[in-house]
Amino acid sequence: MDKKKPVYVLQIGMTKNIGGLETYLMQQFEHINNNIVRYDFVNITGEYDIVFSDKIKRAGSNIYNICSRHKNPILHYYQWIKLLSKYKNKYKAIVLNANSLEYVFPIFIAKFFGIKMRVIHSHNAGFENKIGICRKFLIGFNKLLLNFGATHYLACSEKAGKWMFGNNKSFALVHNAINVDAYKYDLEKRQEMRKNLNLENKFVIGHVGRFVYQKNHKFLIDIFNEIHKILPEAMLLLIGDAVEDKSYLNEAKQKVKELNLEEYVSFLGIRNDVPEIMQAMDCFILPSRFEGLPLVGIEAQTSGLWCYFSDVITNEIRITDLTNFISLNNSPEIWAKKIIKNKNYKRRDVSKEIIKAGYDIDAEIKKVQNFYERECIQ
Repeated sequence: MDKKKPVYVLQIGMTKNIGGLETYLMQQFEHINNNIVRYDFVNITGEYDIVFSDKIKRAGSNIYNICSRHKNPILHYYQWIKLLSKYKNKYKAIVLNANSLEYVFPIFIAKFFGIKMRVIHSHNAGFENKIGICRKFLIGFNKLLLNFGATHYLACSEKAGKWMFGNNKSFALVHNAINVDAYKYDLEKRQEMRKNLNLENKFVIGHVGRFVYQKNHKFLIDIFNEIHKILPEAMLLLIGDAVEDKSYLNEAKQKVKELNLEEYVSFLGIRNDVPEIMQAMDCFILPSRFEGLPLVGIEAQTSGLWCYFSDVITNEIRITDLTNFISLNNSPEIWAKKIIKNKNYKRRDVSKEIIKAGYDIDAEIKKVQNFYERECIQ
């Protein structure tokens, strides 16, 4: 292979929302050596711009828009065929970053156009919606398509890989690495951010996540309500937004109103300064019903925050001694008491522990680059 020519990789998975998957892809995009590997992106809901689209375009990469299959399935599949027909000789790899197996068409069709490396990457360990007979049939059928089309299986954690691919399918782990320097604890940044957000002398609880069934926001608000009964100075920061279904966001806002917590809960929406806001927090709560390996949990630990995770989240996220797992079967009162018990812990810089565990983007990106180079040799 000509070393002067980069390996062009077509990435699928970016949406209009800033979530863990989108953040993960952007971390890779910003740190990868474009002389070795170059990412372009496919927006499979072309009616909306994907997040970070301006950054991607300014860096010289392409974004190909394809209309949503839910709005016009015939046009969606036609545009895929047209795209791969035009660029089949440019791309050596295509990667589908997936939260479920309800959609695998790009991997299947890429085989017919001769794209050598066809990767499915699992980022989740549970379904965001109820699974009926039709969806079960679709997922089973798509597994057959993957057996035909996929050449490589990746996962963000052992749990995510086994959930999506099954116990008998081999897959490689790719860490959800982050920019450690951006998140590591910084006292000056903390004091500045708390002042800017009017959080001085407050006990600040944080959460980052989309408003979907998976993230369990109503239970989180119940936990905060119990904390607030004991600590009137407590504040809850909710970073994130709804996807297309706003029902979970509306339910969360309604619950806050019913509990008379409107003065103490801030819905911050999508933010570009999450590392700085994490500095302002005092602890982080993620009571998810399921996860793959949540990137935000790595970020929160790197920030030196004491983290409280639901016990359904994989133990692979236990990188530091700042992690605490609590059962979702426990009451909000039990969660609150455990959180308050550790409220006066001494925050510290744990960045060396994060790097040693393999979650630093600068080290992990070299593995990713080597992966594409090695597998795409002609």
